[in-house]
Amino acid sequence: MDFRRIALFSGPLLFALVALAPTPAGMPWPAQITAAITLWIAVWWITEPIEMAATSLLPLVLLPLAGVAPLKMVSAEYGNEIIFLFMAGFFMGKSIERWQLHRRIALRMVLWIGTDPAHTVLGFMVATGFISMWISNTATAVMMTPVAIAVAAQSEGMEGHKNFSKALLLGVGYACSIGGLGTMIGTPTNAIFVAYAERQLGETVSFGQWLLFGFPFALTLLLVCWKLLVWMFPLGKNDSKSIDSHQQLQAQLDALGSISKPEKRILWVFGAVILAWVTGSLLWYDPLNQWIHVNMAGLPLPEDLSKVPAYCSDTVIAIMGAVLFFIVPAGSREEKTPLLDWPTAAKIPWGIILLFGGGLALAKGFDQSGLALWFGEQMKGLGFLPHAIILLVVLSAVVMLSEVASNIATASMMMPVLAALAGSIGSHPFGLLLAATMAASFGFGLPIATAPNSIVFASGHISTRDMARAGFLLDALAVMLLLAFVYILLPIVWGIRV
Repeated sequence: MDFRRIALFSGPLLFALVALAPTPAGMPWPAQITAAITLWIAVWWITEPIEMAATSLLPLVLLPLAGVAPLKMVSAEYGNEIIFLFMAGFFMGKSIERWQLHRRIALRMVLWIGTDPAHTVLGFMVATGFISMWISNTATAVMMTPVAIAVAAQSEGMEGHKNFSKALLLGVGYACSIGGLGTMIGTPTNAIFVAYAERQLGETVSFGQWLLFGFPFALTLLLVCWKLLVWMFPLGKNDSKSIDSHQQLQAQLDALGSISKPEKRILWVFGAVILAWVTGSLLWYDPLNQWIHVNMAGLPLPEDLSKVPAYCSDTVIAIMGAVLFFIVPAGSREEKTPLLDWPTAAKIPWGIILLFGGGLALAKGFDQSGLALWFGEQMKGLGFLPHAIILLVVLSAVVMLSEVASNIATASMMMPVLAALAGSIGSHPFGLLLAATMAASFGFGLPIATAPNSIVFASGHISTRDMARAGFLLDALAVMLLLAFVYILLPIVWGIRV
């Protein structure tokens, strides 16, 4: 029997074993059946005997049939507003890719930072990280890897040629994952945390809030990664045999021509969206929502202004921006089309959107069945441990799991469990949940851990041993850095003490 069949039958078998086992003390029956359902879905998410997106539809079937939650409640999780925020982000990213704006930005950033060996690696990493803050990590890797390979090929004869190629390609792959941590829309795992915080904890995390924590962390980790790579793979001296990549990169930039009308219009629209995201949560969302509540909805303001519904939010701004991309004409003489047409938009990763929904539906099952509460009770015994030790163990476990399982699946599975753990030890849940969300995006050690890892590994310039040496050390450094940021920066920018 092949692996796929074993994995296919393992999920339902584990479900049956847990469902039919004696119920643990204090655990309600709905909680036990929810645990069984979670195991089934987790096994299929990790081993992938069928597409992960298809597995993500199982909560729509299993939770209602098990009596955990009605279909109407479960299906509502697949329409969470954060899912629409990410969908809009995907749409805008596709428009940027369509008109090659991301390529122009990347080449300009690399040329600006410098083209001696060490600075070439840094330039590629900064450009890659910045692009992946706004568009898919995979798309960024697909775009930047061929450029990096071409530059690496020019280093033939340079002292440290092989090391330069390794550092450059690994830098591109790692920067794709690191850059995605900088913004709320940078990688799907971020949205899972934001959606869980709003749905299950009643806390709204805005784009601006995320940026205040995520961007400094991503930038610091990017610099740590760069230093690690140039230390592990010495680049040699920048002598007469040194790579002359500036001319080659400039030629690629020149080939794009002067900035086109579509690119300019994308910059205007996308820039306006980002500005609205950053300033809205800090300055004008609350006054606008209060005005809408009184003048449009015709309702009196409650004494507690925090109870005014969020009529305008990051998601509304994102959808507005995406619609504008469909409306604003490209202005190109060659193509009489808007900045984004549906054939291009339809190429967004719909499967990831279903993964979001499946993870949120499972979290709803944890809440409805009492499984989250039961987990919390069982974990009270950990309260004697220092919070920092608990957080370190959690982050290490999440990183190890993300090396072999999907980052999205890892984050989805961990959210309800960690929320229960936080409650049982008297810690603010954001400390554990935010840290675990970011740690799920690490996975630097294996080619299978992330799509960018796989893409740069396929270049042939990197061995599994190279990636493991650099990646597992980077995993450890990233965990320690994240631990420091959670305890030092999070209380400052979010007002939360872990």
